[in-house]
Amino acid sequence: MVLSPIAWLAVGIVLMAVEIIMPGFIIFWFGIGALITAVLVYVGLLESEISQWFCFFISSGAFLAFWFGYLKNRVKVKTADDALDVTLAGKKGKCIKEIIPPQIGEIELFEPFHGVTVWKAQSEEIIQKDDIVVVEGADGIKLIVKKEK
Repeated sequence: MVLSPIAWLAVGIVLMAVEIIMPGFIIFWFGIGALITAVLVYVGLLESEISQWFCFFISSGAFLAFWFGYLKNRVKVKTADDALDVTLAGKKGKCIKEIIPPQIGEIELFEPFHGVTVWKAQSEEIIQKDDIVVVEGADGIKLIVKKEK
């Protein structure tokens, strides 16, 4: 079944729209492959059914490979979890439940922030109860801490 350029264009738009419903940035590249196929069919470079489907799958695969092999590592979208909470960074507190990596312990900040004085905390080093800690950042709802030097 040979598809017209309009049909390939419609398939491309639908596939790219489906990406909104099923995010993962994979289906989008098949939509781009369909758009490229639509352009090549329109200019008359692809006339047979086999050549159209071959172009669609090769171009989609090439864009997928380009995304996962090169672009994805270069494009980093900053999420809320990646952001350092500047209101807590550098604040000092006391460990009230020891932290043994990768387990989560608890700390109490010396000053109340956000209405909470006791926080879940994680560290790359072992922190004993009553050790003084410094907040380095946040990972979701837990703080990343280190021993005060």
